Amino acid sequence: MISKLIKTFTVFQNSFFCVLVLILVQLSCTAYFNTYYNGKIAFEEANKKHLKVIRHYPDSIIVKPDDEIARKYDRTIEKARKVMDLYEKDKKWHDDALMLIGKAYYYKRENVPAIRKLTQLQKEFPSSPFIPESFLYMAKAYVDQGELDKAENLCGVLLQKYPAFNKNNEVSLLLVEIAILRGGRSQAIGLLEKARKSERSEEKRIQILLRICELYVDLKQYDKAVPLLEKAPRKKDLPQQSYRMDKALFTCYSELGKYEKALVLIDMMMRKNMYEEYHKDLLFMKAMIYKRLDRIDDALAALEELTSGIDSTDVLSDTSTAVGKAFYELALLYQYKKADFQSAQKYAKLAAQSRDTSVRIQASLLRDAYLRLEELRSQRDSSVEAEKSRFFQIGELFRFELSEPDSAYSLYMSIAGDASDTFKIAPVALSAAAYVAKNELKDTKRADSIFKLIIKRYPATDYAKLAQKELSLAVTIMTRQDSAYQVFRNAEMLLYGKERNVKKAINAYYNVYRVYPDIDIAQKSLFTAAWLIDDVLQKNKTARDLYSKLCSRYPESVYCKNEAKPRLDAVEKAIADLKGTPQSNVSQPSVSKSEADSSSGSVKDTTGTTFSDSLAQVEDQVEDQVEEISDKDSLDSPVPDELDSIPAP
Repeated sequence: MISKLIKTFTVFQNSFFCVLVLILVQLSCTAYFNTYYNGKIAFEEANKKHLKVIRHYPDSIIVKPDDEIARKYDRTIEKARKVMDLYEKDKKWHDDALMLIGKAYYYKRENVPAIRKLTQLQKEFPSSPFIPESFLYMAKAYVDQGELDKAENLCGVLLQKYPAFNKNNEVSLLLVEIAILRGGRSQAIGLLEKARKSERSEEKRIQILLRICELYVDLKQYDKAVPLLEKAPRKKDLPQQSYRMDKALFTCYSELGKYEKALVLIDMMMRKNMYEEYHKDLLFMKAMIYKRLDRIDDALAALEELTSGIDSTDVLSDTSTAVGKAFYELALLYQYKKADFQSAQKYAKLAAQSRDTSVRIQASLLRDAYLRLEELRSQRDSSVEAEKSRFFQIGELFRFELSEPDSAYSLYMSIAGDASDTFKIAPVALSAAAYVAKNELKDTKRADSIFKLIIKRYPATDYAKLAQKELSLAVTIMTRQDSAYQVFRNAEMLLYGKERNVKKAINAYYNVYRVYPDIDIAQKSLFTAAWLIDDVLQKNKTARDLYSKLCSRYPESVYCKNEAKPRLDAVEKAIADLKGTPQSNVSQPSVSKSEADSSSGSVKDTTGTTFSDSLAQVEDQVEDQVEEISDKDSLDSPVPDELDSIPAP
């Protein structure tokens, strides 16, 4: 009896152990599956929200997720990795986990790890049912990275090996994106038309049709887009797609000049409840049609309604960016149509705070131009010349920053005055007026008349030379600058020509400075004269005075800063050494006893000149040359013979 009980207990114990093992195995499998399942749930929640965002960006196959969605993708990756790390030997769910990780990385726009995990899946599990999908997501990742050839090759593999996988046109639509990115919009339209015919889902057909129409709009083929858009269905459960359809149709009407149709369409869109979130954008679009119709008061009313009660803080919080654009357009309308620069300035300041980068930059430039205009207009001029200079600045502002060539032209012509006007600004203004007439106003006849007037009034100027070129005439005018450069070239010939004459060259260089001190070449000429006297003739005191003259007249010149100042120090030292050295210490040339003059106590050099007399004569010659050059330093002095052939400045 006891042995029977022991046997029964042993059987029970073994059975209990088996059941326990089975329970533990079951729990282990359940935990294993649950880990993967939780990762998949996190992915689906994230992807559902993410795809809603992506719908708003038809030009991108993927949009970076916000922080909340990204955290769910991170949870997906964490759970899928746990499946592989904790259950390393049991690989039943490993391909599922790799696919999940690859997709999560892709949607996070982390393409490198996405491609790495998808490649691992393909190598370790070549028979996995996820292989076609892994090729698709790898191709998408390559597209996002700009590696279009690799993406296209993978699409080719999918269509060849797994044709059934394209039943939802995912591969075909990816090839469309590749074609668009390569600039092949026409090719993309052909692929989309083919996909639309085979697509069973109405929502996808609408999406494909929308894409086709938007590509036609991009190609400016509005006539092809209009019939498709007019017949396309609008679905209440697809408000974004419906809005984009109507917006594309509005663009077509506007670009085709069918403004009345565009207004009717906008009014219809503004009445639809499903477009309520786009009300600001619609109001702005309506204002732009009024502007094209030159119904300026209606345009202003629509824009002011859109911006009513909005201050600088509200502009920053405007997510639609319609408010910033409205303020910018208000500034332009008040400037061009009302000539109300005070109101224009107010609206430009508000537009300059827009979240829209392009609007903010343009409005900031406009605001600064208005402020500058206000500043210039408020100035009081002390002389007629100062007043003309101020008017010229206002003209430049109208021409280059406010895009009002008519106003700029009028100001330039008012500055030019009559033939007796001697102000320096007059030929500049007249030349600017000619170019505005030619390039901005497209009035070639008027421009040519002004160019002829410039040649007649200001014959020895660069403006006359430019006028000859614009009129396709032979350039015969010799300007003051041309004359200065010609004299400089003559000096160069005296120095470097066959009959090299240093003294005449020095005189010629110095005369360039004397006659044309206001031309840039004068600085170089004066330095060259000083350098030749210093380095070739070795007349230290004369060189010193010319270097000093150069730095006094042109203190910012490179010839003064880099050349004359260092040489001035050297010349001063040489003169000081020459004057301060005792006679007994001066190095003297060796002489024979017969050449010594015992009665005078002086020593003669090899030319027969007494050394002490030679020093005195050199100093006298230096002083004479300095005096001679100083006497010539007036513009009223007669021009030397060498310059007689040069036209008067």
